[in-house]
Amino acid sequence: METKVLKFIDIHCHYDDLSLNKLKSDFDSKKQISVTASVSFNSYKKLETIEKEKIPGLYFAYGLYPDVILNYSLKECLTQIDKIDFSKAIAVGEIGLDYKITKDLEKRKEELVVFEKQLEIAEKLNLPAIIHTRYATKKTLDVLTTTKHNKIILHWFDGNAEEIKTALDRGYYLTQRFAKPLIPDIKEHLDNIFIETDYPVPYSDAPIKIKDIEKSYEVFCNTYNLEKEFVKEKIQNNFLNLFPNINI
Repeated sequence: METKVLKFIDIHCHYDDLSLNKLKSDFDSKKQISVTASVSFNSYKKLETIEKEKIPGLYFAYGLYPDVILNYSLKECLTQIDKIDFSKAIAVGEIGLDYKITKDLEKRKEELVVFEKQLEIAEKLNLPAIIHTRYATKKTLDVLTTTKHNKIILHWFDGNAEEIKTALDRGYYLTQRFAKPLIPDIKEHLDNIFIETDYPVPYSDAPIKIKDIEKSYEVFCNTYNLEKEFVKEKIQNNFLNLFPNINI
């Protein structure tokens, strides 16, 4: 009987500023799978260059982060979205709302337009959407009721208990970064959980490495008292359910 290969899956990270040499030396295709997301048109172009290298186990999510609206006009943001080749991505992201960064009410309206346009693309292409929400959890959940698309990954979703329950009841996926944010009764919801690093964002005020997805799994398992191989299999099954065309 063939032994099932279990890998560490980093559902959300950012490799756009890495050199190809650094990425190829640090990324271990035999042990991990990563989905690296863009946050701007410039980072999308960098990831597009990396994508051409066809590194095994490395996949791409393309989209514009909420704060692009602070650097460009709404028209410019929509034009940038039109220039993104989503056909080479397995997900649309990192997209969403951020009311901590975007404080101006008019800019928030524009941020919403950018978010909704990218949600429409995700639904049209049947691609999962990787969503950032900060200080805007209720608004984000409200926006998601306007789409029939349910392939939703809420990256580092810091909602309250009721908002977490709402998201899980809708079948959305929630991510864990070094076992945070804490999710009540998480053992009952492992079919809707992913693990991430959000590389290169520091962990405990210390720089992290690409391979620290293993540490993120370890912290998760220790925090929730779960066996690592069991968790690896659960997360891998979730990944294959969401991305059935990917062979591991």
